Amino acid sequence: HPQRSPSYGTSAHREQRAPAAPGSNARPPPGARLRVPPGTASSTFLPSPPRWAHPALCPGGMTCPVSQLFILAPNGHAIVYKDYRGELPKDTSETFFHELVEKGTSCPPVFTSEGVSYMSVKQSGLHFLCTSVDNACPSLVLSLLTQLTKVVKDYLGVLNEEALRKNFTLVYEIVDEVLDYGYPQNAATTDLQAFLFNKPVSVEQPSVTSVLPSFKPNPKTMASTAAAKSVVAAGQGLAGWRAGSGNEIFIDLVDRVSVLLTAEGQVRTFSVDGCIQMKSFLKGSPQVHLALNEDLVIAAQGGARGSAAYGSVQLDDVNFHECVVLDRFEAEKTLSLTPPSGEFVVMNFRIGTLRSERQLPFRVWPTVHTVHENKKELQVTVKADFPDKLHAVNVRVSFVVPKSVQSTTVNLPPGAAKGSQVATYSENTRAVEWTVKKWPGGAALSLSTKMVLPTGCDLKKEMGPISMAFEIPCYNVSQLAVRHLHIVERDKSYKPHRWVRCLTHASSYCCRI
Repeated sequence: HPQRSPSYGTSAHREQRAPAAPGSNARPPPGARLRVPPGTASSTFLPSPPRWAHPALCPGGMTCPVSQLFILAPNGHAIVYKDYRGELPKDTSETFFHELVEKGTSCPPVFTSEGVSYMSVKQSGLHFLCTSVDNACPSLVLSLLTQLTKVVKDYLGVLNEEALRKNFTLVYEIVDEVLDYGYPQNAATTDLQAFLFNKPVSVEQPSVTSVLPSFKPNPKTMASTAAAKSVVAAGQGLAGWRAGSGNEIFIDLVDRVSVLLTAEGQVRTFSVDGCIQMKSFLKGSPQVHLALNEDLVIAAQGGARGSAAYGSVQLDDVNFHECVVLDRFEAEKTLSLTPPSGEFVVMNFRIGTLRSERQLPFRVWPTVHTVHENKKELQVTVKADFPDKLHAVNVRVSFVVPKSVQSTTVNLPPGAAKGSQVATYSENTRAVEWTVKKWPGGAALSLSTKMVLPTGCDLKKEMGPISMAFEIPCYNVSQLAVRHLHIVERDKSYKPHRWVRCLTHASSYCCRI
């Protein structure tokens, strides 16, 4: 395979499918010698096959096939259904959806019912489901489904129910190429383009009311949904999809923050799981040089924790996409790569400890006041600890009151602007939810919750933690940055557009009371 892309086989596997005829479950006898097609290469992240598994049949080692593939809407209706082996009835997905409704969020991704294995991945509200009557490898099937979600998103531009329904013929083409007779064949966006002939129907992203003020058009900025388009160029055949009119490249630096705070504001645990994502619409296949911070220090590569210079960017662990060349990374902190088709992760990184107080985007202080013997007030104060020129959006603070609470009243401060903050209490779930559309940097806001409790109830012991969810555009807790992005140009007329976006959002941000 020229780029060693994370696929389930290569195009060479198409010429030699299953050694047995369709409809036959015959397997080669143990120890039988099978001819391996020249140039066959197995995927790098899948387990090696047993000695009887034909490399052309299951190059990643999947010896037991899947029986069916479903893509289910949030209401359980099958948008895409493919029966590869005729072993199970069409309504098998109803058993899965019944289990999903009954167990809710606690429903496992893999379970068995009446001799049928159900393996599913949820993405954008859609359920990608595989069933099997054999003992199929769950980790391999989940990897296949995860890769399938990426391929579908690459070709449709967006992954939602409307896009699937408008492009169901293209999606059926994709699933026909990814799986053959229940065995994985190829799930790489680049390799599939030669076998897909339907053009995608564009679907607009759902309109969202902006919380930003109106700005004059700026040629140096672009909407965050600009990259949500198909890798297939509009108005051209698939043979020229890499040479589309949109000669541009998008890079996202995403930090996912996990924090646990005490009631006094001290940090118990802190970690950042981040990545650099790339989506390329460049003409041809140019080489890209991505330069990161000059003072970048990686502990896993010999830099001891705490030994780096003050102010340097320190990462504990990193891993790179297989197309990345690291010849210049040690000396110049530059990544060289030829971007494959579709969206992919260039680099994953992790920070496991808090190195500076400035890395905390929010601080939370819960305070319990006793109004009288059976009535207490919980005052939650939250302060944004990022620069005041920035703002957080879609901020949500939530907690659950004890079961013994007889009544609950939620109050916002008198100065809260109408519509900018909303506080609600649900009696069914006993959950208090405080939503702020736009939270300026450096601002401190508070919420008051008064509860009537039975005599002898200890509020601090019976209440769970306070959790937060938020997004901060143009801000990175890790301080990782793209110093410059150089595209090796073939001639002077080659003028690609480069777009870089930074984003920090909460993975698990909690404060104990």
